[in-house]
Amino acid sequence: MNELLVGALVLSLLHALIPSHWLPFVTIGKAEQWTESRTLGVTALAGLAHTVSTTLLGLLVGTAGYQLSENYHDLTERVIPAVLLMLGLWYLMQHLRHGHHHTHIDASQVRGKSFTTLLLSLCLGMFLSPCIEVETYFLSAGAMGWRALGMVALLYNVITLLGMLGMVWLGSRGLKRLNPHWFEHNENLITGLTLTGLAILNFFVEF
Repeated sequence: MNELLVGALVLSLLHALIPSHWLPFVTIGKAEQWTESRTLGVTALAGLAHTVSTTLLGLLVGTAGYQLSENYHDLTERVIPAVLLMLGLWYLMQHLRHGHHHTHIDASQVRGKSFTTLLLSLCLGMFLSPCIEVETYFLSAGAMGWRALGMVALLYNVITLLGMLGMVWLGSRGLKRLNPHWFEHNENLITGLTLTGLAILNFFVEF
């Protein structure tokens, strides 16, 4: 259970800190001359749309994990680390090909619209791009029961939303001057290394 929660925590925090989850809100907020409270409010709503879609998909995956656990008791010991490893290697390959997977919002395409249109566009864009990586932990949680599934869902939603809000709050105070483009360019590398590390952790370490 502990490694499950640690893995979900790490991935949730990682996604919240990666620029694609917060920089567009800072950029659009500045361009539209929004107040800080409005920028944070929009971030909260769009972030919630993102975590809700990820959670809904996760509950479906978790249900599959619950059903599989009745016949495959080693699901969380072998299958989950293998899936994490495959995902990690896939992201590393995408990095080598200079692909960028995590772009949820293209700021240049939504600026200049009315506030209502902007808000709906941002929420829809985030809702339609759930984070697939964390679904592995929903699958694992489902194999452990509904309590574990609820804990992963709660942890993911809280950490992701707080992380996004925190980064937007810092970004509106000039954090983007630190040039986050290196992180944007290397998102797949960071994600790939994190997933691979978590796979190794799940394979060999018991908490």
